[in-house]
Amino acid sequence: MVQIHGWKAAMLAALLACAAPLAHATPTLLVLEFELIDDLGDPNSAIADQRRLVEASQALRSGLAGCDAFELAEPEAGMLAVDTARSRNQYLHRCNGCTGTIAAAAGADLVLFPWVQKVSNLILNINAEIRDAQTEAVVATRSVDIRGNNDVSWQRGVRSLVRRLCPGASDSLSAERQR
Repeated sequence: MVQIHGWKAAMLAALLACAAPLAHATPTLLVLEFELIDDLGDPNSAIADQRRLVEASQALRSGLAGCDAFELAEPEAGMLAVDTARSRNQYLHRCNGCTGTIAAAAGADLVLFPWVQKVSNLILNINAEIRDAQTEAVVATRSVDIRGNNDVSWQRGVRSLVRRLCPGASDSLSAERQR
């Protein structure tokens, strides 16, 4: 076994200390399902809105998969914790202290809470809030206003939200749109 003393030992310790954060430099992000805040309660659009929420969640994950800023966690890994938090809160993005539990269950460093607020069938807001699992602090918020409660508006809104969350992801979104 080789023994290292003096300045060489200090140098090695410094290098190892610097390398440790680099081993996990890219944080893991858990992207939750979109939620809908709909005070209108329009039964004529309820089925279409639920379908759009599922499609928006898939498009958000797909768009962020091309982002170098983080790695995506598997959403299924945290489902039990998400279901538990959802049973205690009307909306997950308004939960108080659930981020750490949800993130730990999924092995994530960050959690993205997305929601759509339906002001009317003409005006909607697509929102995202990213929170740190350790501190519960909000590290990023983005919002996109869309006009028209239809598939095209929702798709464009989600693509714009992805670009605002991760500007480098726009290349993968363009390729996806061309398919």
